[in-house]
Amino acid sequence: MEGPRKLALKVAERARDFLRSKFLDESYLKVVEEHKSDVSRKIDLEVEDLIIKTLREEGFKGGIVTEEKGVVGEGPPYAVVDPLDGSLNYAVGSPHWAVSVAIAEGEDFSTLVASAVCPGFGHPCYSASDKAYSGEGEVIPGAPEKVLVFYGEPEDERQSKYLVELRKLLGRPKVRVPGAIALDMVNVARGKLLALVDVRNKIRNVDVAGAYLIIKRAGVPVPEVYESFPTDEVSVVGNLFFGRDERVLSALLSSASKLGLWQGDPDNVQARAGRFLP
Repeated sequence: MEGPRKLALKVAERARDFLRSKFLDESYLKVVEEHKSDVSRKIDLEVEDLIIKTLREEGFKGGIVTEEKGVVGEGPPYAVVDPLDGSLNYAVGSPHWAVSVAIAEGEDFSTLVASAVCPGFGHPCYSASDKAYSGEGEVIPGAPEKVLVFYGEPEDERQSKYLVELRKLLGRPKVRVPGAIALDMVNVARGKLLALVDVRNKIRNVDVAGAYLIIKRAGVPVPEVYESFPTDEVSVVGNLFFGRDERVLSALLSSASKLGLWQGDPDNVQARAGRFLP
């Protein structure tokens, strides 16, 4: 599946380069649409248009599922796109943002065949097909850090209690809130994070599709229910849990289940199969 991976990479790289060229340009940060919980800026719409244009120019004839426009065209196949992961970071001048593109043959995550995540600065592009790649080489886990990335609402009693529980369970790791979920997932794939959790019940499929195949092909265990996330529409997929290994993931899910933050089976995860998951 090198053709789809190269397509995802080309599209993500072109969008990343465009975003770099407009970084810190205030004229592109104008709010043009307001939504219930966030806003769309000029930069969001323009980079999305660029991605759609590039996919069509490169011969992609399927449906394009993206944050602002919803579904453009008909699939399968589908390209599932987050044009600017970490858009608020981008707006305030933080370099922690990325572009995500995933290609699926069918209507859920189990049919993902290729993806790319291109961070704004400081990293190569990451991609996946049958393997997970960092630049042109395979993703090789680096020295781990004792860090928990946690997204939750401080006012929510269950979410706050869960964070306290996790810090006890995981040996009091340092907690960070970087603000770009796909890039956080890539850092799990790189072996740098102990765990990544989002319990705000607002994560959408477009936020995670690009990084999902990378994290899976890098051998990180994933709850099997994630395989059923849709690729044919923009959809909220709920809370998100990733751990460095099966022991950590099981602890995350078991604790979340007791607080009603996870309804699945804590033991129902895709186990490792050598380096990479099948």
